[in-house]
Amino acid sequence: MKSDNRLALLNRVIFILSLAGILMAAYVLQGWLRHSSILCLTGGGCTLVQKNHLSYPFGIPVPSIGLVGYTILTILAFLRTTSNNKNLLKGILGMATFGICFVTWFTYTEIFLIKGICMWCAISAVNMFVIFGLTIASLRLQKNTV
Repeated sequence: MKSDNRLALLNRVIFILSLAGILMAAYVLQGWLRHSSILCLTGGGCTLVQKNHLSYPFGIPVPSIGLVGYTILTILAFLRTTSNNKNLLKGILGMATFGICFVTWFTYTEIFLIKGICMWCAISAVNMFVIFGLTIASLRLQKNTV
């Protein structure tokens, strides 16, 4: 497979994973804003996390931050399909780097401070690490094609 085709495929996967992140964040956020329960297979961990003040840094619900981050990633990945601008990948890298820093901090907070794990937050953390890895792979591939 040609490098351009592999770059396009990686970008599509980043786009789809970013869309999945938007859906997860929106689902969790609507539950948090309505103070209603959401589907949680971790035995009430989602509710425990939802009700803890540490899940609202600067008064902002954590899923809101995820929703904004995933939306930016989706837009940047979409723009990469319509443009040859190589800086868009750097933007994706910046957003994905912020994302993995944020989910690492929040996972630590869940485990050691809140002492509960939200299934959706854990899935989102894995999703963000995969997006970051795919972005690194794209950068390496792009560097080799220049």
